[in-house]
Amino acid sequence: MAAKNKTYSCSHCGKEFLSPHKKKFCSPKCRRDAAKNKPHSLNQFIIDKFIGEEIWKDKIAVFREMKFAKDLTKKYPLKAFWKAIPLKFDMDSLCFFIGAQGQAYLKIEYAKFCLDLKAPKKYDLSDTKYGEEKVLTKNIRTVKDFIQHGRKKENN
Repeated sequence: MAAKNKTYSCSHCGKEFLSPHKKKFCSPKCRRDAAKNKPHSLNQFIIDKFIGEEIWKDKIAVFREMKFAKDLTKKYPLKAFWKAIPLKFDMDSLCFFIGAQGQAYLKIEYAKFCLDLKAPKKYDLSDTKYGEEKVLTKNIRTVKDFIQHGRKKENN
């Protein structure tokens, strides 16, 4: 006994199609296109930021780097932290962060990221002046003061 075809709507293109099974996409092409537009996970974001796009061509390297990325996200799970961390140099692998220097670097950067400094107080200084202006004369005591701030002597 054959199942009846039902009408479904494609999640990617919105086109309606008939199928005996519940499906989200009308064709394999729509499924591939939807997968390309899917946002990256945190692990994929870390790999893209520090290693680059060319890593995705080598499946063995992807599995290795994904393991390193999972270990790093267990320790530092905030995506905002990973976006804020500066890229010091070009990396071939995330294993730098597993080593002693890399862990120390991440610890320092995380401390900087978590640091919450209060904004400095702002004082309202208006352009109006209060009080009288006083003119102060500087006493000339040395030759250097005379050269810098000297006055012309008036002839009587």
